[in-house]
Amino acid sequence: MQYFRAYGRLIIFGVTMSLGMGYILLATLVAGKNLRRSMRIRRSWIRFISPVLGLDIIKHSTPPEGAFLFVSNHRSFIDPVVILNFIYALPLAKAEVNSYPLIGFGARLTGILYVIRDSPDSRLDARQSIASTLMEGWSVLIYPEGTTEITARSGHFKKGSFEIASVVNTPVIPVAIEYADPSDHWKEWSMFRQYLYQFGKNKCTCRIEFGDAILSDDAEDMLKKTQTWIDRKLIEFRSEFDRKEEE
Repeated sequence: MQYFRAYGRLIIFGVTMSLGMGYILLATLVAGKNLRRSMRIRRSWIRFISPVLGLDIIKHSTPPEGAFLFVSNHRSFIDPVVILNFIYALPLAKAEVNSYPLIGFGARLTGILYVIRDSPDSRLDARQSIASTLMEGWSVLIYPEGTTEITARSGHFKKGSFEIASVVNTPVIPVAIEYADPSDHWKEWSMFRQYLYQFGKNKCTCRIEFGDAILSDDAEDMLKKTQTWIDRKLIEFRSEFDRKEEE
């Protein structure tokens, strides 16, 4: 039953994503390219597919409107789907995402920034892309850990994006995300095996919260305040999940 459910959801995921991309391409052909419109279509699809996948998202705060650098801890490959339920932003992703079937093409249609993590030139290009995107009035979503983490708190945060935010005078919005089932934290398994486990279950419960804006001309100060807030929330979320498990 678990595999049947996971494969069924995957088929719906692929079919509806293809329909959404077709709609974006048609709208672009008729009315011209419009990133905001593409993002709206992306959000509509995400809000449709989330319950189909069994995502049970608990949210107790609303992100502000405007251009921000959204900084989140990273737990699972599905994190962007959870977060983009609530914000319009261009995620920064590893370059490998561009080669994922359907997902890579859909990401390019709806706005994404890529980085090759082992390439200094690519990291420099990514920094410049983040800066120009923020200055053009678009929000950017980043995961400064650079990879998923399964520890109780977040991993090491890279400082580069905070330096950009301080230079272009853009506030940082911290985002904390946690899953009720620790096995939903993706680290060792292949992406497909993780998908089969995580979405073969009836429900995948996660908690997300957006913090208050943090703005400073001191990048290190912004990083510390952001990570401290996220870590505090992760501990709080885990405590709540564990308490409910015991009840």
